Amino acid sequence: MRRAFKCLVGGVFLLGLTSCGHKTPEIQPTVEKVAPLPAPAEKAPQPRPLPSTRKIGLLLPLSGQHTELGQALLNAAEIAIFESNNPSLELLPQDTAPGAKVAAQRALKEGAELLLGPVFAQDVTAIKGLSDVSILCFSTDQRVAGHGTYVLGFLPSQQIERIIAFAKGRGITKIAALTPEDPYGQVVDKTLARLAAQGEVELLGITHYAHEDVLEGNPGNQGIIDEVESYKNRGMQALLIPEGGEHLHNLARILSAEGLPVLLGSGQWDAPETLTVPELKGAFFASADPLERQEFENRFQKQYGTVPPRIASLGYDAVAVASALSDTTYSSQALTGSQGFTGIEGLFRLTPEGLNERGLAILEVTPSGFRALEPAPRAF
Repeated sequence: MRRAFKCLVGGVFLLGLTSCGHKTPEIQPTVEKVAPLPAPAEKAPQPRPLPSTRKIGLLLPLSGQHTELGQALLNAAEIAIFESNNPSLELLPQDTAPGAKVAAQRALKEGAELLLGPVFAQDVTAIKGLSDVSILCFSTDQRVAGHGTYVLGFLPSQQIERIIAFAKGRGITKIAALTPEDPYGQVVDKTLARLAAQGEVELLGITHYAHEDVLEGNPGNQGIIDEVESYKNRGMQALLIPEGGEHLHNLARILSAEGLPVLLGSGQWDAPETLTVPELKGAFFASADPLERQEFENRFQKQYGTVPPRIASLGYDAVAVASALSDTTYSSQALTGSQGFTGIEGLFRLTPEGLNERGLAILEVTPSGFRALEPAPRAF
């Protein structure tokens, strides 16, 4: 600090004052207080810059018995890359046929920030925990969801909830169900039991069957007929059949001899084969709005010369998520914090539990195709 001293003239004048018998006045220094300098502000941590190229691993069966399925998903992903017009995305396709774990490790070594796929639940289980990179798989098995893994496949529980709510709006509250003895059927069973416990539906019963039971001439046919007849006698208003393809056709044929009740279906009905079953005319089910998918299938066929399998649209939708988030991170917060994404299958979003929620329409089976009785929502 600076000291200032006040003097009048000099040493001579001071001596004179002393000789005259005066006491020399004590001179007090004055101190100027200076405010302390502020402490330097702490620098906020700077966000890590995003790479100019976002590398996306794509894990698919590109050889072996599921080659056609894997190639169709790859083709759909490539269409999405082209249509997104997003030059920052780079796909890293890897073949899971020799081993999903090896395929994932290869993609991660090449710098993948997000993994799309695999298709099958056992392959998803094999790659969980390899890194903290998020996984958007194409499975429908809810058991693989969670801990950074998100299921993009079509979940039967949502479809059942949607169709039951629609039926209830039409005054249909007493239902029964025929479900297959497989994991898909078990999910449907649990969903129906929960809805019944919540008072959303009066569940008269569930009849389980093995797929061989519905073959023509099999003794299991009569058991199914008897069960459905007992439901009718107890006031059944509708019968839920969450089945598809040949098995759906066989069940409809078995039941037609006794007169069909109102039939309800799941997304398994969402296939061209359903339109060839005359007994299903006028029945309805919950699924994505088919218009956008039909346009996608036309573009796919024009590009590759084949009609894509139903699951191929998930390859497109997965890339749609990667593109939508390409200017941010692929963290769990980013993946689940959005109000949703729009893809070939319409509106959807990912949940913190690793599942997906889709905006579903109610479709009626008609001679000219599927007709929307109630459109899919445009926002959650």
